[in-house]
Amino acid sequence: MKYDYTEVLKDLVRIDTTNPPGNEKKALDYIQKILDREGIDSTIYESAPGRGNLLACLPANEDAADKDASDEGAADCAAAERPLILLSHIDVVLAKESQWKHPPFAAVEEDGFIYGRGTVDTKQLTVMELAALLALAENGEQRKRDVFLLVTCDEESGSALGLSAFLEETLSAGGRTITGKELFENSEVISEGGGFPILVGDTAFYLCESGQKGCGTVEFTVEARNAKGPFFGSGDGMVRAMKLVADIGALELEQRKLPTVARFEKRLSECADGNCHGDPGAERASDRFRDALSPVMNNILTAMNRNTMTVTMIQGKNVNQVKVICDVRLLPGYGTAYLKEVTDRLAEKWDAECRILSFSEGYESQPEGGLIGCLEEATKMELGEDGERAEVLPFISMGSSDGRFLVPMKAKVYGYSPVLSWDMTFDQAVSMVHGVDEKIHRESVLFGCRVLENAVCRAVCG
Repeated sequence: MKYDYTEVLKDLVRIDTTNPPGNEKKALDYIQKILDREGIDSTIYESAPGRGNLLACLPANEDAADKDASDEGAADCAAAERPLILLSHIDVVLAKESQWKHPPFAAVEEDGFIYGRGTVDTKQLTVMELAALLALAENGEQRKRDVFLLVTCDEESGSALGLSAFLEETLSAGGRTITGKELFENSEVISEGGGFPILVGDTAFYLCESGQKGCGTVEFTVEARNAKGPFFGSGDGMVRAMKLVADIGALELEQRKLPTVARFEKRLSECADGNCHGDPGAERASDRFRDALSPVMNNILTAMNRNTMTVTMIQGKNVNQVKVICDVRLLPGYGTAYLKEVTDRLAEKWDAECRILSFSEGYESQPEGGLIGCLEEATKMELGEDGERAEVLPFISMGSSDGRFLVPMKAKVYGYSPVLSWDMTFDQAVSMVHGVDEKIHRESVLFGCRVLENAVCRAVCG
């Protein structure tokens, strides 16, 4: 490696990009200086004072792209022509120094662990993707597709100044003038949300986020029917509101087994039953694999099979009006129309009004084409002997990230920032994202850099 990427990560952690206020441009300037040093063109698109999004490009070699397009035996030519976009965000959430073992923006290294806000969400991914881009620029191999590095701001506060703003930009990219939306059309994207392993039997499953549930917030307003003004209030609104809350708690929304989830359960079942190779002659896989999973992973697996609506807040200025706020998580394939059908039914039953305050639809990227295979081959290779007992396994995330903005562009989005299993399992990563004493081992940083360097080269040059 040309750089010590653990030091690059430390430098980025020491640039406080807490959002709000963000101030991400200082970190983007740091990355741009590295790109300039290596002769890679990049542009920072400023979206607000001190804030913006950085785009760097390594264009395809024309002769390699032409040869690939004319090769009748080439596998999945359409995929080969898609750009590959390495996407991460550089802003972080608030960290209270008094709660931390080490100051959250000091990037203290202790026993090989680098402590700091952003070491898991997602400055480590920025560094891994930067390493992949630099390695690709240096290796001299012919590139069959354009490769972009996009580092955004504002993801932790909704992305209005981040990816959402970038999609409306006019760009000069790969020798063309296009919009941000056009850049992502039919692209393949490596983003956040995966790369953390779970262990079942003697197999390490490296989870790769290939979809997300839709996320939204709805608000019910229940007005008292018998109120006679502020001095003669009525409790009937509160009574109805509590019955509405009870109904929401008992609500059974539609369920659907997604292809990704079906495969996820099948592979875990096979390994739990000692049939990790998927021998078709073996007995039908059971659900005993759940016994091998942690409570956190079992809850996540349950959520991957269900649509949910959960009351998060009950509030009111007085007894005459009550507001019930709900968090909504819907599986891919269930959109605003389904949500409105459910909420209208509840509102009519309890004589309430309902507003959908926000909703972004979920997505499921089917692992077609070679990118998932490239990630798995690179992971196995870097694990050495342990790679024989490792597998990349797509899953559906419960959370929400910038991938949700790319659904209309038909981009295939895969979350993957791989770490070593002895450093951090999926359970541990979940607890550290936005948590206290967020940390990553230096060997995981270097491992992730090597995996993405290898995978990106396979996907672009192979």
